[in-house]
Amino acid sequence: MLTSRIVAGLVAAVLAACGLAVVSTPARASAEDRPGCLYRVVRVKTRLNIRTEPRGRVVDKLYPGDRTWGSCGKSGDWRRIHGTEIGRAGFAHGHFLKKIGRR
Repeated sequence: MLTSRIVAGLVAAVLAACGLAVVSTPARASAEDRPGCLYRVVRVKTRLNIRTEPRGRVVDKLYPGDRTWGSCGKSGDWRRIHGTEIGRAGFAHGHFLKKIGRR
């Protein structure tokens, strides 16, 4: 994989030096293009903590009714999502998240 990226970069550099235009496609999709699920915070009165790992250190917060996105997969009862206050990725317990759609 790394070799093919290097070769593609070298070919693009040679073609650019010769004056030929090259249309390239990205090697991987950005975070906004990757599929995932949309969630809404439910069953929370004050805030929902976003943690570094299940039962880990708190790195961000979500509030009642907030909407966020993250992976559709589960890690036990936990889901990997993005917080809204600071925007960091982490884990929140699935009991407090309602899936409202896909990205």
